[in-house]
Amino acid sequence: MAFILYRFADGTRKEIEVTEEFAKKYAEMEHKDALIERKEKRRHQSLDKSLEHGFDIPDLTVDIAEMTERRELSDEIHKALDTLTEKQRIVFELYVSEGLPFRAIGEKMGLGTYTVRDYFIMR
Repeated sequence: MAFILYRFADGTRKEIEVTEEFAKKYAEMEHKDALIERKEKRRHQSLDKSLEHGFDIPDLTVDIAEMTERRELSDEIHKALDTLTEKQRIVFELYVSEGLPFRAIGEKMGLGTYTVRDYFIMR
């Protein structure tokens, strides 16, 4: 004969005398329950962590190849802009960002229209 520690639903425990075979099966069942409980606890912790830090859900509408191409183009543009002189950069920004014509840029910078155009064309 063997004894098992049986847990009742209300949390109380009682030692019960059982056969060796039953004790072995009960121990296996307790072990499986403990493994399941541990696995569930880990799953909940993982879910809680995901909720805490947000989910990373891929956007299927995004074209990765196009995005990569744009990033490469953007890098090339930034490299090209880094080679400009200060005046060339200002002319470029006023023309592209603010949409000012060469004449208005020239008036703003105290330069002639053709000088501004030459800065923009960057001969």
